[in-house]
Amino acid sequence: MKDWKIYSTKIDELRKILEETLGSLDVEYEVKTPDEPDFDHNFKVPYLLLRYYTDQEHAHERKIELFDYYFDTPIQETANLIKDMVEEFLMEIDQSEYGGG
Repeated sequence: MKDWKIYSTKIDELRKILEETLGSLDVEYEVKTPDEPDFDHNFKVPYLLLRYYTDQEHAHERKIELFDYYFDTPIQETANLIKDMVEEFLMEIDQSEYGGG
């Protein structure tokens, strides 16, 4: 990503749309950008941090990098794609925690 700041408006839009899109799923999420103090600098692009708690002390995490591609497509399409990835993440946890694979 050349300069993530050129996508700051789209990132804000994505945050709003994700509230609607992911609100019904039992997962915490945050869109992280490089200017935030707790941004993981192993990443070079903004990312979505997912966190699913299996109980109060144990959580599964996943980080989804938000490359230029996600901001060059319609934002609702990006939100739908992210929702699919989140549902897959939850299904993987369900299978590993509760007897799947």
